[in-house]
Amino acid sequence: MSGPNFREHHGKVTATLLRKFGPQHLESILDATQEAFVAALHSWPESGSPQNEIAWLITTAERRLIDQFRKSARETALEDVHAVADENSPDELALYFMVCNPILSPLDQICLILRTLGGLTALEIAHALHESEEAVQRRISRAKNKLTPTDLTEQSIEENLPTVLLSLYLLFNEGYEATRGDDYVRRDLAREAIIFTQQLAVMIGEDHPEIFALLALMHFHSSRLPARMTEDGLPILLEDQNRSLWNSNEIVAGFAALECAQKSTVLSRYHLEAGLAAAITANESPEQILRWHSMIVEMSPSPMALLSHAIAFGQAHGAQAGLDKLNSLKDHKVIAKTPHFHCAVAHFYMKLGNKTAASSAYKKAIAATISQPIRASLVERLTQI
Repeated sequence: MSGPNFREHHGKVTATLLRKFGPQHLESILDATQEAFVAALHSWPESGSPQNEIAWLITTAERRLIDQFRKSARETALEDVHAVADENSPDELALYFMVCNPILSPLDQICLILRTLGGLTALEIAHALHESEEAVQRRISRAKNKLTPTDLTEQSIEENLPTVLLSLYLLFNEGYEATRGDDYVRRDLAREAIIFTQQLAVMIGEDHPEIFALLALMHFHSSRLPARMTEDGLPILLEDQNRSLWNSNEIVAGFAALECAQKSTVLSRYHLEAGLAAAITANESPEQILRWHSMIVEMSPSPMALLSHAIAFGQAHGAQAGLDKLNSLKDHKVIAKTPHFHCAVAHFYMKLGNKTAASSAYKKAIAATISQPIRASLVERLTQI
């Protein structure tokens, strides 16, 4: 018998304990959840999986959590709590909105959502928000200290939708390209983000077409996952991907969602990014691709948007033009520290035949990445030079 599906069950177990004991016990809850999965990995292969895996995991995690409390003098009030498996645990998507309590800032809400419900580490969240790991840790600590179990109540969907959508967007991005570790892609995260966004589209999509725009973006990106890696798990650049491997069902779903999104009279960042993704899927010209990047930068000049625009500019107007654009970003405190910046520099230098400069840029990219697949891919390119 196999063990539990970590990504499928982790959020539900965490959500249940978080709802019952409160965010102030976040670290203990995460530890207890991890211990429950370890226990399952040891016992299930021999004794068989329980009929209700979620209930088993919740019960085991809750018992371990209470054991932790009993060992702490500060938690003596909880010593008589009995572990009861809650088969009707809070809906995870509903908990996304519950965390959006106005006593927390939107950024603190996002950090708490991604840490507790998304299962991301502080480092991964910091990468997504372009903040330091220490700053994210402070946000998480501040959020879990402010919120109590009684604060986890229903919140306005209308008011908090932007926060939840951004959280799902960031969760998907981490699945599409993992910040660190041995896996370049984390399909489980991408799938989870798509499922929750689909649920939102069904619930309130007619009144909020930006949900369909985000869903379209996710489907278009997800369609490329089969072609994004070699058999060894190393990344493959978009221009080198075998388009015949792209998932046609995801592409159809993407265009269907995009059609629903176009009913909006308001253009969101998700509309523009979905439009860009559709243009790439349709293999439009570099000039058309650049046009989408320009609109995105005009609306939301984030570090990665600026970098992507510079790369698209070089693809449309030539390698030297791309290098000139990148050079204008070299003093940006976020962009210049990313491996993607130095990879782009190396790419354009290779186009110009300057292998020495390309080698130097690849070395900087290798030093900047903490992703093992990206590092291995860059080392391979450097070795080829």
